[in-house]
Amino acid sequence: MTKNLIFFLVFVSHYFLLGQSKIELEPLPSSPDYSKISSWASHPKIEDPSDIIYKSSERIDKENRESYGDLQGSIPTFFVYPTIYFEGKTWNADIFDASYRNDTRLPLAFQAGVFNDLGPIWAPHYRQMMYEGYVQTSFAEQKNAKTAYDTAYNDVFRAFKFFLKENPEGSFILAGHSQGTGHLKRLIKDYLIINRELRNRMLVAFLVGGWVGIEEMGDLPICDNPEDINCWMSWRSCGKDFKRKPYGDHIGVVNPLTWSSNTAATNRKLHKGAMYPNGKRILRRGLGSKIDDGLLRIQKLKGPFGWFFIWEDYHRADYNLFWFNIRENIYRRARKIELTEY
Repeated sequence: MTKNLIFFLVFVSHYFLLGQSKIELEPLPSSPDYSKISSWASHPKIEDPSDIIYKSSERIDKENRESYGDLQGSIPTFFVYPTIYFEGKTWNADIFDASYRNDTRLPLAFQAGVFNDLGPIWAPHYRQMMYEGYVQTSFAEQKNAKTAYDTAYNDVFRAFKFFLKENPEGSFILAGHSQGTGHLKRLIKDYLIINRELRNRMLVAFLVGGWVGIEEMGDLPICDNPEDINCWMSWRSCGKDFKRKPYGDHIGVVNPLTWSSNTAATNRKLHKGAMYPNGKRILRRGLGSKIDDGLLRIQKLKGPFGWFFIWEDYHRADYNLFWFNIRENIYRRARKIELTEY
């Protein structure tokens, strides 16, 4: 909880102070070499937070294997973590900075980790753009931010190509959050959509915590039922009064309680529980959700415990809120591949 509070306070303070300080441009941090383990935040040969199997998930993991077969280790996930770089002297993070590397631990544990029962997690360290790049106050900052964002994307792209080299066959999952989702969205548009073999190998893409236009993804379909494969999904969680552009019906949203783009409000009985930062399962059947204007609105929080989680913005909890629903659903989709292969 202390780590989460510090992270939140840094985020908020930076949000209101942006534009009052300037980033001194220095030489670009060293480029990652993805043939080296040191350039990976998570890797099959590294023991890291994404490997944690929480006791709170043991029951649903057992149910998954009973319902869909034991698919442990069968499908790797390529995960791109969200913005963790909030201040520094350069527009791009130094992946060898100890503080930066340490800050990857939370998203690895509570976002990437949801996929770990299905297979190993591959998460590259990348020279991500500083958060300030999202709120430029001048033309010069816009130019610097674009260069920084392109640099980060090129790292992710190179890491993905290495991932494919090490995993030349079989299915894989793409998953990201926030800035990570932005880079994966671009990767899919630039590289994966035009490659039929890769499209067929991609089980599903979790483009969470970002904005994905339906038309942006070309003929790659949005997932619209719990067993769709070779498709993508996205959601950005918020409260009933949250408003932030871009939003609108052109934004693709999948409700992780129904795994469809249906805009009807969901019953909280569909909710399998949220993952709390201490590894505990909370709020089982504790909330409903509704797609509205390109957003996923959290509603019907079950009291009295759930009332402590009535927030305006749930962005940081996009994965945590639906952790156990995701945990079950990836097995269900993976089983679809197993059935078509035999």
